[in-house]
Amino acid sequence: MKNLRNCLITGTSSGIGYATALRLARGGMHVYATMRNLDKAEPLRDAANKEGLSVSCHALDVTDQSSITEVVSKIGSDNGPIDCLINNAGLSNACPLEIYPEDEHRALFETNYWGPIRLTQAVLPAMRNQKHGAIVNISSILGKVAVVNQAAYCASKFAVEAFSESLALEVAPMGIQVIIIEPGVVATPIFNKTPIHYDKQSPYRQAMRQGGRFYKSSIPRATPAEELAETIWTSLTTEKPRLRWLHGHGDSLVKRRPDVSDEEYIAISSLEDDAYNTRFEELFAVDLRPKEA
Repeated sequence: MKNLRNCLITGTSSGIGYATALRLARGGMHVYATMRNLDKAEPLRDAANKEGLSVSCHALDVTDQSSITEVVSKIGSDNGPIDCLINNAGLSNACPLEIYPEDEHRALFETNYWGPIRLTQAVLPAMRNQKHGAIVNISSILGKVAVVNQAAYCASKFAVEAFSESLALEVAPMGIQVIIIEPGVVATPIFNKTPIHYDKQSPYRQAMRQGGRFYKSSIPRATPAEELAETIWTSLTTEKPRLRWLHGHGDSLVKRRPDVSDEEYIAISSLEDDAYNTRFEELFAVDLRPKEA
């Protein structure tokens, strides 16, 4: 989509949001880089200033409607309407559903699902008025394939996929494009922030090991955030727009899952460690063994 000028991005203090803010600014957009805690803005400000990029940092909490309304209104009154929104802020989890604390579950949905909903509702009136705009929602490969030990996170990303597709149908006649980015495992600090509930005595210890093995093996193979930022830029500027953009380590899980029956998929969870690793790689071409240095 051409002629996008003002882009608001959530979750820009690090990782995908940080890299995307710089990439879009390098492409000529003015980027409103938002984050919950502005104390973390200095690295992005320094990087943008060093390159002379048009990036301004703003405090915004995606779980707080008043925070969203204030920031969107101020940007609109000072600099004109937001014509590009990238819903990137997110939380992760690693815990079997039965023992996942409800407060953590709700907090995850407040950020991963309700955050994008609130921001989307806030920017749509101006986009409708100008008959132009783009909304980019950062989903995940786990918004297409549910995996062990991450029921809440998978559910939140499945929800993002669903509302994005429905929204795309609603706003296409108004000249507004919706884009879903489906990253694989990306090298970001989210892994260090993920609450991990592991108990060697738990009846779910096998599920915990299986889930942990996927990420432990994937982190050394993770896709750089800058590479995903390039995919986001391409999704916004391509001459051949499309709804979904799958990219990054582990994408074969999404590509191969339709060829694996539900019964085959569920059966692997009963396998012991080595047999599980072997079967998972056979089905999905994802190596769960730790990468050698």
